[in-house]
This record gives sequence, C-alpha cells and structure tokens, in this order.
Amino acid sequence: MKSTFLKSTAILLIITFSSCQNSTKNKENTENSNLEQSASDTRTEKAQERLEKVPKEMRNSDLFSTEIIKPTQLFDNVYYIGYVGVGVFLINTADGLILIDSMWNQNDAETVIVPGIKELGFDPAQVKKILITHEHSDHYGGARFFEKNYGSEVLMSKTAWEGLHSNDAEVLTDPFGNLSSELEVPKKYTEVKNGENISLGDKSITVYLTPGHAPGGLSLLFPVEEQGEKYTVALWGGTGLPKTLAANENYLSSLKMFQDAANNAEADVNLSNHPFTIGLVKDMETLRSNAPGDKNPLIKGNKNFNEYIDAKLKPKVLEKIQELKSEKEKNN
Repeated sequence: MKSTFLKSTAILLIITFSSCQNSTKNKENTENSNLEQSASDTRTEKAQERLEKVPKEMRNSDLFSTEIIKPTQLFDNVYYIGYVGVGVFLINTADGLILIDSMWNQNDAETVIVPGIKELGFDPAQVKKILITHEHSDHYGGARFFEKNYGSEVLMSKTAWEGLHSNDAEVLTDPFGNLSSELEVPKKYTEVKNGENISLGDKSITVYLTPGHAPGGLSLLFPVEEQGEKYTVALWGGTGLPKTLAANENYLSSLKMFQDAANNAEADVNLSNHPFTIGLVKDMETLRSNAPGDKNPLIKGNKNFNEYIDAKLKPKVLEKIQELKSEKEKNN
C-alpha cells in the first residue's frame, strides 16, 4: 500500500512538473509569436509609410510591377527570369551560368530568381558570374545572395562599385518598401572596363561604359543562336533619364557611342532589363506559345534597333537637355 502511494505521488509530481513545463513553453511560444507578429506589423507599417512617400505615378507604373513572368527561353542559351518591371537574363555556358543583373533585393533572388533557374532546369549553384549593369538597387539588390550562398563572382564598373558605397548615393525605395541604403551589398567585385569581353566557357559578353542613366552604367553586346543561326543582342543598360544637365549630356554621348558599336556588330536583337519598355512582355508570351520552327519575335533586325534609339531614346534625352538648358538660362 505504501509503495503504491509513493508511486502514485511520484507519477503525480512528474505529471504536474511536465504540465508546468509545457505551460511555460506554451507561454514562451505565445510571447515569441506575439513579438514576431508585432515586429512584422511594425515592418509592414514602416514599408507602407515609405511607399506613400513615393510619387503615385511611380507606384502605379510598370517599373513597380511585381507580377512574375513565367521563366522564358529567348534563344538557345538565353533566358528571362523576373517581374514585368525588372528582371534578369540567364546565359548558359559550357562552364556554368551568367546572370545579367539581380533584381531588387535578396528576397527577389531567393524567391524569384532561384526558383526560376530551377524551373528552367539549371542549378543556381552554377551561377559563376553576375554582371551588374548599374548601381541602382533594382539591378544589384540580389547579388549578395548569390555571392553569399553560391560564391558567385560579381562584376560591375568601378564607378558603379563606388556608387554603392557612396554617402551621396541616391536612396531608392523598392515596391516592397525597402530602402536601397539598407541593402546588404556584395563584399567584393571584379571591375569591368570599356570594350572588355567577359567570358565564361564558350560564351562572351562585350561591355561598354555608358554613363548617363547612372554614372556607372554598362551596356552590352553578346552573340546568341536560334535554330542554328547566329544573331547579336544589344542591351542598352539604362533607359530612364537622369536629373542633371551634365548627366543627360553624358546619356546622349553614351547612347551615340553604343549605337555605333552595336551597328558595327550588326546587332539585330534589342533587349532591356526592364521588359515593359520595349514590348518584351508580349514577345515572351509569343515565344512561350510558339511551335518548334516558328519565327522568334525578338529577331527584329538592325533597322528596328536603330529606330528604337533614334525615334524613342534620342528625342527624349534631347528634349530633356533643352528643358534643363532653358531652366539654367532662366536662373542666371
């Protein structure tokens, strides 16, 4: 009887102790959950406040569109991954993958680019090089993720690298309310110079320094293949116009230089890292529905490229230059 009583008492104590432990753990879990929810609510409120400071026309523009485009093969070894607003080009080579740009932030890299690479049948660990076209966060924001997780080499102009670390750098707000000044930037980079060929395996990209849209801007030429035929892609590295007279004059000078280089290479494909600016979204829809052997809508010829430069980009920058000159004269 005494033994039974002691056993019962011991079991009761164990149950009571266990119950107390579970109660304490549940309380701690609830408190932690409440803290996490509170922190999440605070971040959401802060993000909303930041977004409200962004001009409405910008918030409602295609640039801020985060609609994900289905990863799309553009040519035999070139693919697009990203949003309607901005994305990356993936180039497959015999020795690994090249990314052109890296979207807004590390979350984009993890939740959009990496799944896109996998959906296309590639391994994100094979991203050997990331070529950044300029120092705006919608292009470099995800680079640190690939550097940190896969050891990818980050390449950009010296001016762009210095711009990332400048106290005077323009602070941009992304569509999620993050500030570019808060982003984790790559730890190191490889400088690219004007006219340099960036090679990996059997593929190469020729880079041109084209300051204007951003001081450290790059524009690119690279060969592609489609059904056994060779073509040349021209990618103008920054479409939007800058704010100052000097920067717009640089834009115009860079545009003329790159147009000459593209014409010398007989560029017959025009791409943009902002697909909405050149009708790339619609062209990719066509590509995804094409039957084998159908014409690639991106192959529009050298004349089309020059029309884009001469009829769309040049008039806008010339108008902006004239506007800024007039303002300058009024203020003198």
